[in-house]
Amino acid sequence: MIAKKKQTKRVEEFTPNEQRAARSERIAVAEAEPYGWMARSEAEPEYKYHLFRDPETKHLACTCADFVFRGNAEPGYECKHVSAVLKHIARWYLSFEYDPQRQHARAA
Repeated sequence: MIAKKKQTKRVEEFTPNEQRAARSERIAVAEAEPYGWMARSEAEPEYKYHLFRDPETKHLACTCADFVFRGNAEPGYECKHVSAVLKHIARWYLSFEYDPQRQHARAA
């Protein structure tokens, strides 16, 4: 007798936040002068969006229509450009600033 493989169902679909975060991997990010970051448009690579830290909320803000439309209505909303910049900052921090020995010394 041959045993049948048990079929599994997909437990959950990706949330819109997870979908945007996945798409953010394709977005190029660069430092902006005099402050903030520039993120390329996914659909039109020649177009760039300016991202900066909002002094009131202390969160990243983006000039894309998605963020402008939803960002004010949904606190904590992250467009794919914000997600891309956060990943960019994290990679930079891990490459140049993170020092586990220094962190361990501070904790002691």
